[in-house]
Amino acid sequence: MYRKWQHGMYIKRVKKRVFISLLIIKKTNQMKTQTQTLRKVFMWYEVKKLSDYSDSMVAKKLGIDRRTVSKYRKMSEEDFNSFVSKGRVYTRILSSYYSAVHSLLLVDNDLPAALIEDRLKEKYPDFPKVSSKTVYNFVHHVRRQEKIPVRDTVRQTEAMEEFAYGSQGQVDFGTAHMRRVDGSRLRVYFFALVLSRSRYKYVYFQTTPFTGTTAVEAHELAFGYIEGIPKKLVYDQDSVFLKSENLGDYLLADDFRRYRDERGISVEFCRKADPQSKGRIENVIGYVKNNFLRARTFYDIGRLNEEALCWLDRKANGTRHATTKRLPRREWMIEKEHLAPYCPSRLIPREEAPLYTVRKDNTISYKGNFYRVPYGTYNGKGPEVSLKADNGIVSLYSQQGELLAEHPVSLGKGKVVGGTTYRRDRNSRLEVLKREVLSLWEGGDTLSLFIDLIHRDKPRYLRDNLKIIREVIGEYGKELVEAALNYCLANKLYNAFYLKEAAAYHLESECRKRKHPPVIKPLHEGVRVGRYDTDAFIPERSKIRGYDKIMEL
Repeated sequence: MYRKWQHGMYIKRVKKRVFISLLIIKKTNQMKTQTQTLRKVFMWYEVKKLSDYSDSMVAKKLGIDRRTVSKYRKMSEEDFNSFVSKGRVYTRILSSYYSAVHSLLLVDNDLPAALIEDRLKEKYPDFPKVSSKTVYNFVHHVRRQEKIPVRDTVRQTEAMEEFAYGSQGQVDFGTAHMRRVDGSRLRVYFFALVLSRSRYKYVYFQTTPFTGTTAVEAHELAFGYIEGIPKKLVYDQDSVFLKSENLGDYLLADDFRRYRDERGISVEFCRKADPQSKGRIENVIGYVKNNFLRARTFYDIGRLNEEALCWLDRKANGTRHATTKRLPRREWMIEKEHLAPYCPSRLIPREEAPLYTVRKDNTISYKGNFYRVPYGTYNGKGPEVSLKADNGIVSLYSQQGELLAEHPVSLGKGKVVGGTTYRRDRNSRLEVLKREVLSLWEGGDTLSLFIDLIHRDKPRYLRDNLKIIREVIGEYGKELVEAALNYCLANKLYNAFYLKEAAAYHLESECRKRKHPPVIKPLHEGVRVGRYDTDAFIPERSKIRGYDKIMEL
């Protein structure tokens, strides 16, 4: 009975202390959740109750870590209450990207988290592999810290029926304003195509409105990208494709009519902004504007199309679709087997090939690589060249239609394509200087061998060596230079400075041989001087001319 009463009193004391601890935690307003805090309080009292047992036995009995048992045993009641009242601080894995996210939100405070995630992956190749939910939470954390609200937008949509593989594609145009590097704004126009079943997308940009001819060119690029042609294409009633419409009777534009007849495509036109008929392509247009183009800087149209292809591969076709929950690229691998085969059209007149700006280093940027044009093409204003890619060959043409360069298409990224043919000819003047030096030499092949060895040993300093050799030949003559050359070759001294020093040394030796040294007579010849007889030592005076002759040696 006494033990039951003692246990009951212990339980009352525990409940009282728990109640006091909960009041303290509630006042501090820093607890994580009430359930977790209560569990910690009970565990602390249980650890204190089982003080006679070892840490390992208590940990096994309570189902907690042994280090937690050791930590709780060392805590007094005041220390424990202080520990529970303080919330734990976690380090966010994306904390180092706080300023990058903040700067993007300053450009446009309504940027969605998915777009910010794509921009971070594009800018930082070492971006950690985290889920999109982690990025979403971090973006909202930045919004809360910087007090950047997001506007709620509601759009009513309706689910559309599923199509068979290869049965339909949808086409539309879009426009958007982009900001240049200097702060000015530019309007860009883009063509988009999506396969209705797989959601595989393509987009193409230009700086001028689309015409019948450029729209046909965009179709060709799109069919080449998706590697086939769907059975039917759905369009807006756009003037690019239609001349007029009369209650369902359509008069097609000439260029598009010829192209449709050549390709044998079944076309369908619907009203503008009709989500029931072509909601998939309208979503793509909005996706391009709000994900790819948003807060992006315009440099040139070639670079924009390259960035778009990378975005298609990385984001638009490389991430799981929100509706189908499938990867568009995987679905496209199935759907392209149901598409009509594609081969480039030769019957439709085309505009000139797309233009690319020549960079300062005389290259153009194309699909992530840099292709050389001849040295001197860049004139300080960034001239443009047209590019045609066919059968794995990239051909670059001037504005006058002159072929500038041809290169094989590189499969890598970030490579400079083009050999020494298109680089500055640094050897032409060097060869002229070499021939000039050899023309001054009337000996054998010794000098030619010496120059070749210098070129092999120090190719970057051949020009400077040739200039010094030319000076040595003009100053010292054939015999001295021949001796100096033999000395340098024998001692493996492949440097024109050594040749010059050797020639100077041989010249000095020749001068010594030609001059006879003066005869110096000994002092007091025939006079014997005792060891300590200093009085008998009479110095003899010499003439100054004798010393002058000695110094001349």
